[in-house]
Amino acid sequence: GHLFNPAFAAEISQIDPLPHQRIAVYDQMLRQPRLRFLLADDAGAGKTIMAGLYIREMLSRRLLRRVLIVPPAGLVGNWQRELTTLFSLTFQIISGADAREGNPFVGEDSDRLIVSVDTLAGDKMFARLRDAKVTPYDLVIFDEAHKLSADRGADMRVRKTDRYRLGEALAGVLGVDQAWRMPWHAQHLLLLTA
Repeated sequence: GHLFNPAFAAEISQIDPLPHQRIAVYDQMLRQPRLRFLLADDAGAGKTIMAGLYIREMLSRRLLRRVLIVPPAGLVGNWQRELTTLFSLTFQIISGADAREGNPFVGEDSDRLIVSVDTLAGDKMFARLRDAKVTPYDLVIFDEAHKLSADRGADMRVRKTDRYRLGEALAGVLGVDQAWRMPWHAQHLLLLTA
């Protein structure tokens, strides 16, 4: 369908994208062969809709298969609900209990996951994510990306939070601490922030 209609995802979704959403997705994001994108927009401007539209379009074009969404804990259910309702995309929410019972990032049910940033940055869950059996995620989305913070102390040393280190690890930043090194990194990275 996308060969005949470049905005195919907008046609098969339950949304009518606003002009700024179409421009962001179709004129900017989809044109990048390797997405490294900060989508900064006002609260309520439809960042989740733009991300969902991008996911739906990339899946329709068969340019990605595995998607990991990493929002704050309070937005996990909202992401799942909007992706299901607006884009007919089924995503599974995983919690810390899933890491105790096995590796939620391995297997046929692991292609579309939502996990909170603090859960994923935890020792047990992150150990599961960096397991050698994990197939790399094609797209990782961080919602509320401003919460992936680092600061500079009075001694001018940069202090990175675990959230920040998680973002570096998934992005494939060189020189990360040994504890945060992974055998893979995401091909596409989307950061959403107000």
